[in-house]
Amino acid sequence: MEDAAIAAALDVFASTPATLRALLTTLPDEITSAPADESWSPRDVVAHLASLDPLTMVGRVRAIVEQDAPALPEIDEHQVLEQSGLRSLPLVEVLDRMTRQRAEALPWLRALTPVQLRRTGVHGAIGELSAAEIIHHKGWHDLLHIQQICRMLAIPLDAGSGAMRQYH
Repeated sequence: MEDAAIAAALDVFASTPATLRALLTTLPDEITSAPADESWSPRDVVAHLASLDPLTMVGRVRAIVEQDAPALPEIDEHQVLEQSGLRSLPLVEVLDRMTRQRAEALPWLRALTPVQLRRTGVHGAIGELSAAEIIHHKGWHDLLHIQQICRMLAIPLDAGSGAMRQYH
């Protein structure tokens, strides 16, 4: 590993499924399936994360490591999510899939050398990206969506806070 931030990003990537499982699986479906941000529900956000992993983390990093300056295609995240079919699956099944995908990918990602992490590909909209930058981004992306899910879950709790809302 090149630096502590790469290890931290991979630790976030590894822990996200368990974090989401602990946060969401005991809640009623009407809470986890309730649309909030941009008409997505917490369950939709989990499906979004799971649908992108093979393409944006493993797929892009593997291409960079195995090819010289590969083209990294732009990905329509909404289209990938819709085509994945994950939005229609029960939340536990989506979390199980995410857990398996990440458990399979992490040993390989953690074994990347500093030289491999510095290798680059060319993204159609962004330009040159290193494997390390993609890993950093995926850790950030997971945390962003965990935060989003927490905000979504807070909506019905806030609505029922009554006089306690003065402390928000």
